[in-house]
Amino acid sequence: MTGDEMTWKVREISEQNPFLCMQCGLCSASCTVRGVMDLLPRQVMRLIQLGNDKVLENRSIWMCTTCLTCTARCPRGIDIARVMEALRAINLRKGQDILAPEDISGELLAEIPQMALTSGFRKLSA
Repeated sequence: MTGDEMTWKVREISEQNPFLCMQCGLCSASCTVRGVMDLLPRQVMRLIQLGNDKVLENRSIWMCTTCLTCTARCPRGIDIARVMEALRAINLRKGQDILAPEDISGELLAEIPQMALTSGFRKLSA
């Protein structure tokens, strides 16, 4: 997949226009997990705009908790969480493993918070 194809695939899946991003940085400043990201949300959006498919290889798209703070603060109305989800979906559609319910042990199901389980399925299921 070329960079341009990746950019348009993100746009198609997320139904968001990454070219509306003006690089103000509010998304990055308000991100709750920015401390563990290798690329901040603003940087992810810029790589998408540039058609740089290396954005698919960064860990930030997997670290995003989909808390929607970036989306709420975006002055351009971009749902950045949906863009991150689209990037994860593109990776998963390339044939990477997905999370299967039958692979989760009963002990883990009893201990794990329901929100973490829901988030895991959203992130790791195509």
